[in-house]
Amino acid sequence: MMKSLTARRTALALLSLTASLLPALAHAVAADAAGSEASDAEEQARDSIVVTGQREKTTQQAAEAITFGNNVQIVDRAQIEATGATNFAEIAQFLIKGANVGYSPDEGEYTIRLDGGGDRDTLVVLDGVPLYDRGPALEEIWGTTTIDPHMIERAEVFRGGNSLFFGSNGGIGVISLVTKRPDGTDRIEFGAQYGSFNTREVWGNARFAADADKRHSFMIYGGTIQTDGPRIFRPQDFVDNVAASGGIQKYPLNRSNVGIKYLFQADDKTQFRIGGQYTQIEFQDAFPDNETYSPNRVRYPIVDFALDRRWSDKLYTELSGYWSNPLLNNTETFAEICMIKTGCPDPTNAARVVAYGYSTGRSVPYPNKGFGAASKVSGFKEMGLNLRNTLNIPNTLEVVAGVQVVSYQNDSDPVFPIGTERNTVTGLYADFRPVLPFSPDTKLSLAIRTDFADSFGHKTIWKFGFRQPIGDFYLRGNGGTSYSLPKTNELYRQEATIVGNPDLKTEETKTYNFAAGFAKDFGGVYFDAELGWFKTDITNRIQTTSGLTPNTYYNDTAVTQIRGLAADVNLRIGETLSVNVNATRQKAHLAGSKLQINETPEYMIGGQLAWNSPDQRFHVTLFPRYQGPEYATGGVGGSLRHNFGNYFLLNASLGLWLGEERQHRFQLRVVNVFDKVYAERYAYGNMRFSSAYIRGDIKLNSPEYFFGYPFEGKPRSVFVSYTTTF
Repeated sequence: MMKSLTARRTALALLSLTASLLPALAHAVAADAAGSEASDAEEQARDSIVVTGQREKTTQQAAEAITFGNNVQIVDRAQIEATGATNFAEIAQFLIKGANVGYSPDEGEYTIRLDGGGDRDTLVVLDGVPLYDRGPALEEIWGTTTIDPHMIERAEVFRGGNSLFFGSNGGIGVISLVTKRPDGTDRIEFGAQYGSFNTREVWGNARFAADADKRHSFMIYGGTIQTDGPRIFRPQDFVDNVAASGGIQKYPLNRSNVGIKYLFQADDKTQFRIGGQYTQIEFQDAFPDNETYSPNRVRYPIVDFALDRRWSDKLYTELSGYWSNPLLNNTETFAEICMIKTGCPDPTNAARVVAYGYSTGRSVPYPNKGFGAASKVSGFKEMGLNLRNTLNIPNTLEVVAGVQVVSYQNDSDPVFPIGTERNTVTGLYADFRPVLPFSPDTKLSLAIRTDFADSFGHKTIWKFGFRQPIGDFYLRGNGGTSYSLPKTNELYRQEATIVGNPDLKTEETKTYNFAAGFAKDFGGVYFDAELGWFKTDITNRIQTTSGLTPNTYYNDTAVTQIRGLAADVNLRIGETLSVNVNATRQKAHLAGSKLQINETPEYMIGGQLAWNSPDQRFHVTLFPRYQGPEYATGGVGGSLRHNFGNYFLLNASLGLWLGEERQHRFQLRVVNVFDKVYAERYAYGNMRFSSAYIRGDIKLNSPEYFFGYPFEGKPRSVFVSYTTTF
């Protein structure tokens, strides 16, 4: 009954939306030829806008967000290539302002968090496809780890809450990645890299037109990286029995991807794109307190499409959709321990006896995480569709209205006690952008969205934005609300150490972002600066208990309060020298507490210094970053707390471009120039596999039962690469 009621509500809402747009559509289609010429000029203006003093190509959505007061950072391909990064986490860490990397990139697991938020507050999308994990049976599927950095054309970073257009989980920010695409030209790009940890990487793409009119064009692309990986955990942090069973090991990581894209340019007003890609990543993450061997395999196919049509200068339509089906296989083993008081025969030496409580040297798979067919698959299927119309009434009002449908279901092996019922969320949204007759330069946006779903009935969120120029100065601001659904594993997980909670509620987020800025070109010397403030409150935040056996998930009744300041300064002298300095300070704590929440730095200072020779053949780029205090809490009742922040990192790259068109590009990249010992993350484990616990010297949940250990950051590393285009 509830499903049919929701369906009727959704159908009625869609019919209402369509009916409201029909008069506008009829009027727009009847617009004269002069309107078509105006639309060309508008399209060009939105396709290339000024961002921090540089004319950058953006999507229409990013251009509009900037116009109406959002803080949008554009990270272009040149900046990305200068990093020489082998994974997206390194790009985010040094190029995206206010970004903090959760987990360990070199371990094969990471998330990107903006402005004090957690994993579910920052949404990463790849060509419109959300890489958000829906929580399959085994554990998280880390979608961002599958990103090929060499295919990124640019990153558009939206701050201040953008769930209204992107859907749930964008409550604090959205990182939208736009990849390279066919464009009617014929070109081949190829690259290779070798470096520390026996890192080997090759990548390439080829784009070509299929007809003389260049209406049909294709791109094929692919890449692969294999690396032995740096050390992640210190040997002294391993529990004795885990170490004795082979837990201390290397952490190799392999990633391969292939794909194809097609563009049909019907005319100068209509284009259709479709693409398909497949990525596979293999990595290990055996933790010091329990796992002795832990290879993981993620398979991530994606199909996406987009259809754009500009009917006239008054109406623009975008239709996009996607399908994805990420799958994960784990093989996780634990130490076989002698549980006989008188001792056990050594499986490798019959003359030797293994003492009670100690490892036999062998390992045993966890249930459903064995070898071959005993490794059960975990995953989900997801589909999405978004229809968006922009209606422009000159000098009066612009309206963006649309409908977005996201549907997903568990796709794990039937052995796991999780159903396969499909979860569908249908959202209707509208953004009203009036032109104020008494202040036409003021840009104002007022938007609302209602989502319908069987799991929660319906939810309404809102968003606003404004931008006010004052000569070379400006004021801007935006704010809004969002929500995040519990993940499937948070609801239904069943393991020895952690179980799900089917009574979890959705997280609710409210955020505001305001700033004042200045920008001016002094004729060859450009300068801009911005000082901003942000405020975020998160209610019903989903947390994990600590110090229990087993642990579970719960909604924290205390509001998470995040308050922050952000500063950004840019200086560019011609095409030779550019400098950026940015800083983010954030106080994030539970209401009634002064403790900074876990894995949220109190402040971060970063930047970029780039020098290019006058002939643009030699390039030096420095990427400094200082990470302020950052904490991890564990043990019984949070009795253990450790600050793993307060460190400075510097990455650097040297580039040499040769050839008549500077098409042969050599790069020397140095990571962690000063060889700083630091932690990407700090976690807490327990001693349940230790000989001391088995023999009764340590009691369950006693203070000494828990211990902390760092996820080591990458030591000084050197990489050499070569790329060419022809």
